[in-house]
Amino acid sequence: MHNTFFSYAVYILFCLMVFPGHTFARTVTDMRGKTVEIPDKLNRVATIDDGFVEGVMTNLGVIDAVDMIGSWSMKRDYKYKFTAENGDEWSHQGWSTMKVLHPWLDEKVCINSPQGNIINFEALAAGNPEVVILRLGDCTVGAGAREAAEKTINTIEALGIPLIVLHSPTWFKSADLSTMKDEGRIIGEMFGKERQGSALMDKLASVEQLIRERTKDIPEHEKPRVLFMGLSPNVRKKGGAAAVYGTDTPESYIIEKVAGAKNAFSGNGFGVPLSAEQIYAIDPDIILLPTANGYHPPRELIEGPAFKNLRELRAIQNKKIYAMPWTPMNCARRLEYPLDMLIIAKSAYPDRFADINVYEFAKNFYKDVYGVDDLIAEKLRSHQLLDWMKELDF
Repeated sequence: MHNTFFSYAVYILFCLMVFPGHTFARTVTDMRGKTVEIPDKLNRVATIDDGFVEGVMTNLGVIDAVDMIGSWSMKRDYKYKFTAENGDEWSHQGWSTMKVLHPWLDEKVCINSPQGNIINFEALAAGNPEVVILRLGDCTVGAGAREAAEKTINTIEALGIPLIVLHSPTWFKSADLSTMKDEGRIIGEMFGKERQGSALMDKLASVEQLIRERTKDIPEHEKPRVLFMGLSPNVRKKGGAAAVYGTDTPESYIIEKVAGAKNAFSGNGFGVPLSAEQIYAIDPDIILLPTANGYHPPRELIEGPAFKNLRELRAIQNKKIYAMPWTPMNCARRLEYPLDMLIIAKSAYPDRFADINVYEFAKNFYKDVYGVDDLIAEKLRSHQLLDWMKELDF
């Protein structure tokens, strides 16, 4: 008994020397299947993602542990100006939800380049974080850059910094969003809050189930044809009219598997550029405008001179155009994805969702998920550029 106690005391003393301020190490298995040892209590966390990790940490009440970030989207003020054919001008301004909630993140070192494609490993090493959380598939380390991702992992581990790797659904090239539950659980486990992390993801998934229940019995011939149409100026510079999202994307998964509608574009691919003629051949019933190298309101499509050649589309004629929530650096879904789902579902089936006011739902969603009051929830809604819903009683 004496020897056992002595051995345990030596172990505790060792831990206190190696991890000052920590009682013992915690082991976490990340989405690579790799077991990583981290301090029991984390105070200096570096995140390399576009806001998902910070969102989960906000829910868990541990956001103060973030000491370095990997995305400039949490620092920037975004403002977009538009001009109509008749010369009228208007603008929209939005922030990342994490910038709204935590403006102090602007003071933290961002270890990525302003363009979002070069990680500064020297700055990361100088910051000496206790752990790095890397989410692959976000814009910061995209799903298409497998070799770069592997090099990023190897370099961080060579610095001797514990690394937890998460895989967003985009990384799997999967439309299904179910793996987000593993992400939430792992982040929770890092802070001794695994159950809370899993419960958060279950709460988000419950919105998906609600929508599925309301749309599961719709006959095939009654399903509207919905087109996700990105109005990125980069597409127009290359001669296209807009970019669309194929059947193998999360956008299509929401349209078809959750909302019970049809993806009007039957091809594959993410952000596929199409000409005006190709879009007219599709002629969707409903157009959804996602964040695509900027925010794009319906008015841009209806009145902007760049889209004059699309005005005869059925959805534009019938004013069935809806803007998705403003989400800078939107390569992979974040915690606000249930709002995307509800907008898609209600735009397709307004009668079936007449009892859900998405404008009010969004406010209550922010309050519930992020633990904020009415004032901050309303600010989040405005910065995601969702105030159009009030005007339409959506």
